[in-house]
Amino acid sequence: MKKGLIVVMAVMLMTTMLFAQGATEAASEKTPVRVMIWTSSYDEKIGPNNIEAKFEEAFPQYDLEFELVEYENLDSQTLLAHNTGNDYDVIMVNHSSLPMFVSGGVVAPLDDVVANLDMEYYSEKAVNASKFDGHWYGIPFDPDCRILAYNQTLIHELGFDDPKTTDDVLAIAKAGYEKGYYAMAGGLNRNTFCVYDLGGFMLCWGIQVYKVDENGKYVCQLNTPEAVDYMNWAQQMYACMPHDANLDNTTARSWFAQGKVLMLWWTPSQIKSVLPKFANREDCAFAEMPLGPTGVNGSAMGGYMWSMGSGAQNPEGAKAFIEWALQPETQGQICRGLPSDSRAYDYAPYNVPEYDMFREQIAKAEYPVALTSVLTKVFDVWSVPYAKCMMGELTPEEACAQGYKEIQALLDTIN
Repeated sequence: MKKGLIVVMAVMLMTTMLFAQGATEAASEKTPVRVMIWTSSYDEKIGPNNIEAKFEEAFPQYDLEFELVEYENLDSQTLLAHNTGNDYDVIMVNHSSLPMFVSGGVVAPLDDVVANLDMEYYSEKAVNASKFDGHWYGIPFDPDCRILAYNQTLIHELGFDDPKTTDDVLAIAKAGYEKGYYAMAGGLNRNTFCVYDLGGFMLCWGIQVYKVDENGKYVCQLNTPEAVDYMNWAQQMYACMPHDANLDNTTARSWFAQGKVLMLWWTPSQIKSVLPKFANREDCAFAEMPLGPTGVNGSAMGGYMWSMGSGAQNPEGAKAFIEWALQPETQGQICRGLPSDSRAYDYAPYNVPEYDMFREQIAKAEYPVALTSVLTKVFDVWSVPYAKCMMGELTPEEACAQGYKEIQALLDTIN
């Protein structure tokens, strides 16, 4: 009897040991998926929504590892990892940096991931901008765009209806400034002010700083009558704005909530950061960007993409994460800006009225200029004559002439 009991116990012990060994082996089979992401994205969305655990539950063969990087170090850390042979599997890429990474061989094609997604629900312009030499190297996952926000209470008190055109906006700006209100607010010190902030309104004239022509050449559009007309409008608008070139966005947006500013180019992040500061929520109204003289209400798109490192150690895991993260119900748990798939507006946090106007506008939005390897240089070059024009040191004609000459020279280096 004792002998039989001993045999049974031995079998149970062996079974337990084998099970433990199997579990250990199974655990050791999990392969890491290294994801580099902006610290703010992790702190605001990834961490609180338990993205790591949810992905690993769906894909138990992978161990998801996030490496947090501050915004100003996103590009340098991506390049450092690549140059030291330690590429990330998945990289959060600012849209403006993608051309640099493609030309430098830092990122790998994601054509097979795109093939598994229903791109009908994505912004065609954003998706096509991620394509180089016939291959997709980035997939938009956290885009944004601009709409027009305005204090409808103050504007109505000034005797105006809600603004619908660029002429309306300028008329309100001048009348409000005479009454002690700023028309809009923003600092010229940002080199993207000339294309995204007040500069983003250029799209309402149906033009960009440069475009791709029918021959595939990059052509600056600052030598057009529309560009001069826009700059004349912008110069008059800036005359009704605070003339602090170093004004930061936080202060500008606070002034808007306090009723010191009548209108503002509005981004998705401001719903949470600025809207609660209004003493009366009903004061703030939203509209699509105003119609310009050519009947266009263009909106400047920005945001981020998912890319895969060209030296990714786990490309299959990277593709699995990107595809999973881009599912409509998942995007709301990850994005800080807007979802890239319009179906995600049916899920929290986007299924509330505050996002309705963004849903309409992003379908018409576009990057303010084509994504090229000289994009950031264009920002730097154009911001100088643009700022001088806003401050009255150059006429609109002079600013456009200088900008055209210098920017076309840059574009010719890649044509």
